[in-house]
Amino acid sequence: MKLALPKPELLGRRSGFTLLEAVVVMGIMVVLIGSVIMCNLFGLSMSVRQQIWLSASDDAGHALGTLMADIRTGASNYVGNGNLTGFTNSAQNSPQVGNALKIYVGTTNGGTNIPWILYYYDTVSNNLIRTNYTGTNYGDFKLVSANPITNDNYIFTETDYLGNVLTNPVSTPIIQIYLSFTKLQNPQIVIAPGSPIDFYQIVTTVASRNRL
Repeated sequence: MKLALPKPELLGRRSGFTLLEAVVVMGIMVVLIGSVIMCNLFGLSMSVRQQIWLSASDDAGHALGTLMADIRTGASNYVGNGNLTGFTNSAQNSPQVGNALKIYVGTTNGGTNIPWILYYYDTVSNNLIRTNYTGTNYGDFKLVSANPITNDNYIFTETDYLGNVLTNPVSTPIIQIYLSFTKLQNPQIVIAPGSPIDFYQIVTTVASRNRL
């Protein structure tokens, strides 16, 4: 029995893709590979942004945790303005606001060498600094906020239980804390119009739990 084989010229014409088919296949491959690469780049950018958000949240949590612990354990808290050279309370009959907070750990009635904690805004680094005096030695000037503060208002405010700003200092007020700062998506970028940054704002109130 003889088998009917196709002619050699027909086999030759059917052994490969046409130019149009090859172009279509290559185009589909380019689109597919490009889509995979874009998905990976998008995932990488979201991962970087998540790290920025987590870093900002961690810094804010650390700053507030330190502030709240000190204010709650303080015997008396005073808002004003100051730095390493000294502290001045806000004036009488004026809003009790300022960029510094002094917390006395013990009673100030007739005492000497009273331990205290001082928070103050450093105008050079734009950061919030914490230092303290133990009664015999001065503190280590720890950085409270790792991000430059960009406040458009005072950091500390003395208020009553209704949130009204006090006009005369009291020893145990409610302290309102206001912090705003920016976090760069790329730390090497200078803050300028068009630069990618994230803005964060924290407003909270804390009262002393220590009564001496």
